[in-house]
Formats: sequence, C-alpha cells, structure tokens
Amino acid sequence: MSTLKDVAVLANVSPITVSRVINTPDLVKPGTRLKVQKAMDQLQYSPNIPAKNLVTKRSGIINVYIPENMDLSNPFSMHFIAGVSQGLGENMYSFLLLRDRKIETACDGYIVTGLEHREIYEFDDFARKRNRPIVLFGHTDIEAIDCIDIDNVAGAFMATEYLIRNGHRKIAMINVNENRDYVTDRLNGYRKALDAYDIPFRKKRVIYAENNIHGGIKAVEQLLESDRPTAIFCATDTMAIGVSRALSDAGLKIPEDISLIGYDGLGHQLLITPHLTTIRQPVIQAGRLMAETLLQRLQGNPADRIVRMICPELLEGDSVAAI
Repeated sequence: MSTLKDVAVLANVSPITVSRVINTPDLVKPGTRLKVQKAMDQLQYSPNIPAKNLVTKRSGIINVYIPENMDLSNPFSMHFIAGVSQGLGENMYSFLLLRDRKIETACDGYIVTGLEHREIYEFDDFARKRNRPIVLFGHTDIEAIDCIDIDNVAGAFMATEYLIRNGHRKIAMINVNENRDYVTDRLNGYRKALDAYDIPFRKKRVIYAENNIHGGIKAVEQLLESDRPTAIFCATDTMAIGVSRALSDAGLKIPEDISLIGYDGLGHQLLITPHLTTIRQPVIQAGRLMAETLLQRLQGNPADRIVRMICPELLEGDSVAAI
C-alpha cells in the first residue's frame, strides 16, 4: 500500500506539500497540485480521511437540510441533492440529509433550502450557537450566511416577456401559496415585465395555489370563472401539469386557446402534451456551488460574504402560440 511519503518522492515535493494538497489545496500552486494529484493517481493513494478529520477536529460531514414539507421525489429536490453530492464527494466530504432541523448531529456546517423567512433567522441562531457556517439556497440580509440563488426575478421576467412578445396582454399568473423568497421574486419578475411593456397589473389575474398538480387544477377553475386570459404563467412546472389537465377537461386546447409557460425545466415539462415551454433553473449547478462555497468557508477562504445569483434560461416547447 502506498504512503504519503511515496507520493512525495514520485512528485518530487515534500511530504508537507502533499499534506497541503489533501487538506488545504487552495494554498498550493495549481501546477504543484496537479503534479501531486497525478502521483496520487499513479500510486492509487487514498488519504486517511479519519486521521485527517482527527487532525483538523472536523467530522467530515455536512448536514443538508430539506424541510419535511418538500417532497424528496420532486425533481427540484433530486437535482439539488445530486449537485450537493457532486460538490462534496469530489472533496471527500460526506453529507447527512436532515428533515428535522431540531435533530442534533455532529457536522461541520449546513447546506439549507426551503426555509420560510422566519425559519432562516431561527436556523441562523441554531448554527451560531454551534459555531457552524450556513450556505443558504435563497437570499437573506443576515451577514453571517453565504447565499446561492437562482435569479427568479429575471426568470419570471423572461417567461412573461416571452408571452408578451408573442402578442399576449391578458396574462394570468399562478403562484405558489408559500411565504418563501422565490414566490415573491417570481411575482416581482412577472410585474416587472408587465410594467416594461405598459400592461396594467391586475390583482385578480394572480392566483395562489398549492405547489402540486391539484393546486394547478383548482387555480384554472378559478381563472376561468372570470375574464379568461390568453396565456398563463405558472410559477412551477408541477402546477402547470394540473393547469394542462384542467384546460383539457374544459375543452380548451394548448396553445390554440390558451398559451402556457412554466418554471423549473427539470423534467416535468416533458410530461405535458404539447411539451411545455418553461424557464430552466440550473439546480444541480447551484447545489454543487453551495457545497464548494461551504468548504471554502470551512477553510477560512474567502473572508468576505459570498452571494451568488445564477441566471436561468428559457426552454422553448410547443405550449405558446402567437396571437
């Protein structure tokens, strides 16, 4: 079995340099890192992770918190976990998936998603008492929390503008009935696009519903009772599936009678016929970036707070028609 000293000899560096590549790679020049990594690969050397954690006084575990009210079979949850797993696994870190944040476990920090406004402050207090850093999927004004988020304002603007450019002015929005940042952000993006094209915002055209298929169905029933829109923007693709079913049951065709656009682009858009035009949010990229950000924070680098917004993209399907 190869040792750390064997790697040092083959790479023509000191054992301390090999140790730094394993424990604090950011402190080693890229060329030296690459040379050491090649030697490790050639010798099939695996670092002693328990020994490393003993020296650094760390557990080698990150707690990933996804609240119980978020379905783990939901495409968002699966993509999120996949991204976090990639980012942590490549740095030889394990993670424990938490559904109840009151459960006490040994860990080095937290990756968190799905929190309501009040819960963010509670989680911050919980982590501070344990001197552990947090990376939040979302945004907050708490200076101690690093934030990675999708630019939901830009994404909702993009969706609404796409409908407007196809001639629609009577555009309804079905939003999620939750007190979370992305809900407010997507409403703001919708309103911003209407304002940009001098289209009056009408409160009755915004319906709040549960983030599931049934929620989409009930929202459409409510919309069709009043002044029928020519297009509907759904804040999630899951609700858009319900909207598609309800419109079909009402004898209306997509996009001939009503155009439909969603938000997520994580696979559910393909479950609708015709395929749904949607806004794709790169959740795997976000999860991976959150993992990398937390590991940087554990290494004490960088000193400044990290806030990153990732831009979504439009995926064109066949559910929007020009009028």
